[in-house]
Amino acid sequence: MTSALLTLHQGLFRAGVLITLIVALWGLVTWLRKQPASGGYRSTLVLTEALFVLQALVGIGLYLSGRRPHDTLHLLYGVLLIVTLPIAASYTSSHDKRREALVFGIAGLFMTGLAIRALTTA
Repeated sequence: MTSALLTLHQGLFRAGVLITLIVALWGLVTWLRKQPASGGYRSTLVLTEALFVLQALVGIGLYLSGRRPHDTLHLLYGVLLIVTLPIAASYTSSHDKRREALVFGIAGLFMTGLAIRALTTA
């Protein structure tokens, strides 16, 4: 069971890096084009958050089964990946829809870095 969870956790990592890069580039390009964030972009942000929550749940399963990360910073990076988008949402404004794309684009870059850093502490 542990090897299946580990394989799933690693697969979710790869998906997480890819989706955070997409979120980052999509947000930054949208901002550079002086356009507001679209509904599709916001839906992708929700899916990104769901992916990292699922990854955390699988990670908790691994932890409870005795599989621990080499560095406890791995746990911090996991928590930061989950809270980044909600924190970024608090910096968006209903008055400036263009800023929303910039904030989430930067958050996506930050999350990509966090995900890669988390891999080095696994």
